[in-house]
Amino acid sequence: MPKLAAFTSKGLSLALLMALCVILPAAGQTSDSIPWNADRPLVWADFQCTPPADAIHRNEPAAIHMTIHWRVSYSASSATGSTWMGRVGNTEVTNVMSPKLSWAVPGKVDALILLHEQAHFDLNEVYRRKVERALLCVQAQGVSQQGVLDALKAQVHNVANALLNRLVEVQAQYDDETQHGVNRAMQVHWQEQIARWLLDPAGAPS
Repeated sequence: MPKLAAFTSKGLSLALLMALCVILPAAGQTSDSIPWNADRPLVWADFQCTPPADAIHRNEPAAIHMTIHWRVSYSASSATGSTWMGRVGNTEVTNVMSPKLSWAVPGKVDALILLHEQAHFDLNEVYRRKVERALLCVQAQGVSQQGVLDALKAQVHNVANALLNRLVEVQAQYDDETQHGVNRAMQVHWQEQIARWLLDPAGAPS
């Protein structure tokens, strides 16, 4: 019977606060967080935080706070005791928005701004899927149990952090090219592109 050692690693890998300029309505919710769900689009009632004092003077009429959490278990086994093989087991990656940290300025938001905000959330979901798939592929090999577990832990963190850092860049690019949703043509382009990436996350920049 092979020797086996297991370990669990978890992280609050990314918290994004995106300021946006376009939106679309839906039903309200008062929970601490709202998981991404294709059948449950965001609504203005989800933006429950009081806007900053200077929000009325900002270009952004709303801001969405999103977080990607990840948690994985990994194990190392050896049939001989001299060569250890390690791999990731159970993987849980979630993408949520926080109503209590997301805000909108009354009178400055509309359905288009909500669409822009929803696309931010959708883009987060694309990278949640990329992170999940990438973590499941992590493996390591070594001559000791602890060495393999340490290598797995390092790889898991490196893989997740690299993709989440890329997400920050792509989110910023989305805001820049759409001018926070003001550029309608680019907004439509990005929404279509994000929709394709949701179907095939591998197509999104890594």
